[in-house]
Amino acid sequence: MFEVVLLILTVPLIAMSSLWLRYYRKIMYEALSFPGSDYTESVFHLMPSQSIELQVNGKCVLIVNGVSSWVTMRVNGGPKQKVFKVRLLNAKGKVVITNESRVFQVSLIVRCEATI
Repeated sequence: MFEVVLLILTVPLIAMSSLWLRYYRKIMYEALSFPGSDYTESVFHLMPSQSIELQVNGKCVLIVNGVSSWVTMRVNGGPKQKVFKVRLLNAKGKVVITNESRVFQVSLIVRCEATI
């Protein structure tokens, strides 16, 4: 009886994990191709509670890597928006990105179709 219950619980877990990894790679691949083939890429390392200000013009993708993959973004002085892992952005103006973690640093990759 125990083996049957274990099998019933294990098979869906393996299937769901493999589907998650498959679609996560597809989402990241498509996000990276969002700005087009002619792009400018910049890499930033944000320490805890640090923020940076970028001037963007057009399509951009923000990719956050680190232990805590959350950052906060504000576009043209608007409301704060939480970003987890990846964010597609089609805007013109000033973008302020803040690492609100008090402990962990994050790496931020910004890929834009025009200069940053």
